[in-house]
Amino acid sequence: MKKMVLINVITIVVLVIIGVVGFHFYNQATSYVSTDNAKVDGEQIKVSAPASGEIKSLDIKMPKQGTIVKVDGMEGSMAQAGTPIAYAYNLDETYVTANVDEKDIADVEEGKDVNIKLDGEEAELKGKVKEVGKATASSFSLMPSSNSDGNYTKVSQVVPVKISLDSKPSKNVVPGMNAEVKIHKN
Repeated sequence: MKKMVLINVITIVVLVIIGVVGFHFYNQATSYVSTDNAKVDGEQIKVSAPASGEIKSLDIKMPKQGTIVKVDGMEGSMAQAGTPIAYAYNLDETYVTANVDEKDIADVEEGKDVNIKLDGEEAELKGKVKEVGKATASSFSLMPSSNSDGNYTKVSQVVPVKISLDSKPSKNVVPGMNAEVKIHKN
């Protein structure tokens, strides 16, 4: 008799656990559009040589306020007018670019709340959908896929979504870092 009661209790506990886990996954699927195909981004500022010639020093003025993140030019080397010699970002104006699957893009609207988990941050950040792309990311690819053999293969596309951050991440977070986003549907 005790064995039968124990088996019934274990069965009920297992069913409750399965129900709770099932509800969690159902809630996640119906309440959010999620993707881990996202990254920290920002407006890249190209610092270019003002004229052709030898680089005497690297105290060239930037067109906008920012932090230099990469230097291609060196003192004593030659540069062509307009050729970038350094790249910078304004780290106070970073945002997240999320690539949302085309089948989910209908549920994404400007102004929707977003939960953001950055790989370089412990805490979850909050944000809002700032802009939904008007074309798929492959439209801007440097190497578009070709169809040389004449067979058509349907490939799922992604649409870039720009997400503004409600608060600044720590100074350790830089453009290019990975992120996971959950965009609220309702």
